[in-house]
Amino acid sequence: MDKTPRVSVIIPVYNGEAFIKDAVDSVLNQTFRDFELIVVNDGSEDNTEDVLLPYIRSIRYIKTKNRGVSAARNMGIRLSKGEFVAFLDQDDVFHPRKLEVTVSYLDAHPDMAMVYTPIDRIDSEGTMLQRKRLKGHSGDIFPRLFLKSFIAPSMAVCRKKIFSKIGMFSETLSSEGEDYDLFLRIASRFKVGYVNEPLVIYRLHPGNVSKTKQEVAPFRYEQVLGIHAPHLLSHYRLGWWVYRKRMSKVYREKARVYLKQDRHEDAISALKASLALYPFRMDVLLMMFRLTIPGG
Repeated sequence: MDKTPRVSVIIPVYNGEAFIKDAVDSVLNQTFRDFELIVVNDGSEDNTEDVLLPYIRSIRYIKTKNRGVSAARNMGIRLSKGEFVAFLDQDDVFHPRKLEVTVSYLDAHPDMAMVYTPIDRIDSEGTMLQRKRLKGHSGDIFPRLFLKSFIAPSMAVCRKKIFSKIGMFSETLSSEGEDYDLFLRIASRFKVGYVNEPLVIYRLHPGNVSKTKQEVAPFRYEQVLGIHAPHLLSHYRLGWWVYRKRMSKVYREKARVYLKQDRHEDAISALKASLALYPFRMDVLLMMFRLTIPGG
């Protein structure tokens, strides 16, 4: 009878032949050995399966029809056997001590439902980029997370039992919103931990910084934040301030998208909405001046 692993690592992959080997290797080379690796091939049409073939005895491999990254992650969660669930995107890489450090933290902090860590960044060729270190937060992080999305799936390790209480990734929200929605749901119900050690390498390449993703993001964030605004406004004394500041930024970003699309009237409407919520953004005032004042 197989021993139940403590951690289930889930990698969803779609047309990931370029980077999936690095992701899988980074998990198999962990210092913490009590894990299973579940790779869900979301209907890839490239050579992803051929790249994974040498690993078949070391991973749990599932191939499905293409239904999107949320459905692939959810399939992995349902099949997982571990006490903890870690996510890794197909183009990212774990530091060798990722599982060792995060499992140790969760064992020492039973009140934390999830732990996350900062990242280092590389380009598509594997060259390390300048480190961007943001301040981490722990405990009740919901207002801060509402104000700014700062957790990506590869950064997080969760207790599996929480998914029975808050649900899994939304399959109706497309990319750019499904992970933010999940982490807001977790933060609205549970405490979240932070380990100030970069244990994930995030790969920047044309596929994950595309123009299409950048243009979709503010509209998806508006949708996600609308779902979670009632919790913010009803549970936090300064929730109204957090809401107004955050949504002001979303409308500013929508205006920038409209400007790139030469939709000037829509951009002006978005800027007006931004200033109505939070009139202290000098960049928004400057954008409005340039759009509405002749010669501005």
